[in-house]
Amino acid sequence: MLGGVTYTVLMGLPPLPIPPPLLNALQKIEVETSTEMASVFRLRFGISQTSFGDWDLLMPQYEELFFRPMTQVQIRVKVGIDIPKAIINGYITNQTVLYDDEGGASAMELTGMDATLLMNLQEKVIPWPMFNDGAIAAAVFGQYGIVPVVSPSMPFNLDPTDMTVQRGTDIRFLRRLAQRNGFECFVQPQPQSGLDMGYFGPPSNIPGLQQAVLNVKMGSQTNVTEFKVRYDMARPTLAASAGVDTMTRSPTFALSVAPSVTPPPVGGLYPLGVPMGLQDATLRASAGAHPPPMVLPAQTGQMALPGLAVVNQAIANRSSWAIVAEGSVGADVGVLHVGGTVNVRGAGSAFNGAYYVTRVTHTLECGCYAQTFEARRNALDMTGAEIYMTPPV
Repeated sequence: MLGGVTYTVLMGLPPLPIPPPLLNALQKIEVETSTEMASVFRLRFGISQTSFGDWDLLMPQYEELFFRPMTQVQIRVKVGIDIPKAIINGYITNQTVLYDDEGGASAMELTGMDATLLMNLQEKVIPWPMFNDGAIAAAVFGQYGIVPVVSPSMPFNLDPTDMTVQRGTDIRFLRRLAQRNGFECFVQPQPQSGLDMGYFGPPSNIPGLQQAVLNVKMGSQTNVTEFKVRYDMARPTLAASAGVDTMTRSPTFALSVAPSVTPPPVGGLYPLGVPMGLQDATLRASAGAHPPPMVLPAQTGQMALPGLAVVNQAIANRSSWAIVAEGSVGADVGVLHVGGTVNVRGAGSAFNGAYYVTRVTHTLECGCYAQTFEARRNALDMTGAEIYMTPPV
């Protein structure tokens, strides 16, 4: 227990709490979660020599039961009266033992990755007859017992004889599909149940469902430190493509629009959810640059509509996430998760508002719990829909 924060480490299948000797030797827990790459964990245990010259945690009863390759690990964190929340389900991939010269600081470190590790073990060549990339993602996640949370996408091919072909591992394939739609693709546990959820869809911003309210330089209400914002003004861009439809032999042309004015595709879901701010970053960049920023993507694999239009819009959408915030918070804001939003205030009118959380590093060590985060937004100023009510912890 760390000053109102408790943690639980479960190992094996079914997952069970680690025994007291391991728990007492646990010195540090670090979990890094991300929307862009595999989430990882690190567990550091202190080790010591036994009277027989062996090392306590390296003896067979521990090595065979808890430290075998691909042993499942789940880590939960509980803040205050809240229920314990799962922050990662992972699999042990590496064991490092450090032997201190003085003999008092020897340690063993276990590292591992989330379920995307399993999705990256085998390369495959598979044709997928679905027209919707979201349906493909749901089918792939389901093969690993991961609960799919997917959004429908615009169809790339309208020709019933054409289909998407997978060449590579499952997770690399899904991330390529996500990139061409302007989507996110990652795996993380549902906090309460601990079941792995596979997300395949656009970044979201739903007013009132923010994870936390972060107060910057607000005196006694300040709950974020080392806060900084960087704005890459040259990043937002539009995209245009031209080609020839191989079926009709007619020319095709597609031009993206600013993400804030993108019409909703099939299913009524906006590619970027509710706007993150009042001034769209792409519109602002286009208005301030002469000529306006424009890229001409090549080798997209798409020669006809609607595929060209989807790829171009995805490039514009992804480029618009040009405002990046970083900072550190403690347990008083609760447990942060990637894929959600936080509302920032106290950073000035331009940078106040909602941010989409893309990375969180949880560290439990020496009696304290710290979180460092990265969050992005695609616009400046507030929309007026932000709710600055701190969720209960």
